[in-house]
Amino acid sequence: MSQPNQPRHLGKNAHYPIAFRRQAVQLVESGVPQSDVVQQLGMSLSTLKGWLQQYGTVVYAHMRRKLFTSAQKHQIARELLDGQLSEEEALLKYDLRLKSTLRGWATAFQAQEMTRPPPPLKTTAGTNEAAELATQLRQAHWQIEALHTLIDQAEAAYHIDIRKKAGARPAK
Repeated sequence: MSQPNQPRHLGKNAHYPIAFRRQAVQLVESGVPQSDVVQQLGMSLSTLKGWLQQYGTVVYAHMRRKLFTSAQKHQIARELLDGQLSEEEALLKYDLRLKSTLRGWATAFQAQEMTRPPPPLKTTAGTNEAAELATQLRQAHWQIEALHTLIDQAEAAYHIDIRKKAGARPAK
């Protein structure tokens, strides 16, 4: 690995040439760990990360984030909503950084489930009616949770209280 022709540390608020910045970005994109680039070129990690965002190519964008298919997102959301995984466990298992990502997937999954009509209740002699009712009840709970989530999102986005507070008088 060649070292750029630049002093090791220019100090706070130093102005690095664009060619030097791009060379640092290329080193990271070629697979050199960020910590090694920072140490070798004598800059802060935050400076390098800023350059990666500013000068990084598609290569860096794909290195940064793991891409999930919609089927994988639905599977992860189902595991969260069914209680098979906590948010922290899902973050670790699927190598994610933000709980808000998981919550967004769960909200989208719930909204999709709400638009889907419930399966018809079959009462044939060989079918366990209690299990079917339990499934429908679980779906109804998901729908209610999705509605609560949508109301929470609307209240946060529009800064208005949608739900009535306890003890509020009925509308006239």
